[in-house]
Amino acid sequence: MSHDPAGTAPWVLHGHAVSNYFNTARAALIEKGLPFEIQRVRASQDPAFLALSPMGKIPFLTTPEGSLSETVPMLEYLEEHSRSATTLFPADPLPRARLRQTLNILQLYLDAPMRRLYAGTVMGSVHAPGTVAAVQAQLDITIEALRRLFTFGPYLLGDRLSAADLLALYCIDIGDRVTRMVYDWSLVERIDGLGAWGQVMGARHSTQVVAAEFIEQFRLYLASKQAAYRLDFGGGILPTSPAPAP
Repeated sequence: MSHDPAGTAPWVLHGHAVSNYFNTARAALIEKGLPFEIQRVRASQDPAFLALSPMGKIPFLTTPEGSLSETVPMLEYLEEHSRSATTLFPADPLPRARLRQTLNILQLYLDAPMRRLYAGTVMGSVHAPGTVAAVQAQLDITIEALRRLFTFGPYLLGDRLSAADLLALYCIDIGDRVTRMVYDWSLVERIDGLGAWGQVMGARHSTQVVAAEFIEQFRLYLASKQAAYRLDFGGGILPTSPAPAP
């Protein structure tokens, strides 16, 4: 089954491959083997766009029942409204709630602070005064929390792939690039086990598909912004070339 079919599919994912949240949602659709189309769009405040994504952000998903934005609700919708044998959320209430806990921490206390460093790394601008130190303080706390949460069994929360692995992959990939440039340390290396986990994730088909377009589009984005960061600076988790044939 094609994951990006040319014809009509039940789900249409709207967004752009530079977005880690778009890439998370795309990877989830691939992992679940669902037929979907991609509409490559950027964020917009156009009224027609806002009717589908109330904040004017990407990604958003159009479904047979209507449109939905915000990545975690999108992942939960796909989990609950598809008949895929691949599950990304535990069935039992407490493990499911703990997965949501991890997703919240990744979004609010890792990705959100990291975005404050985008100006001086990937957006061709400079950091606001005090930003570098303030983000460092938050990252120190977040990294300790993630050390306590991750079990690497071999996936972040156990022996099965979950939504936490997908969101973490695309948040940590860009986060590692930024911390290497801003602080001269690696986010991946600060948490024992992340490197090996990254290899496990990098070998997955969904990662190979998503990474191929991300790397291409990220390179173009950096050039268009005259960004300080370049791909040849290294860092990240996503493979920059196709996996060798078996």
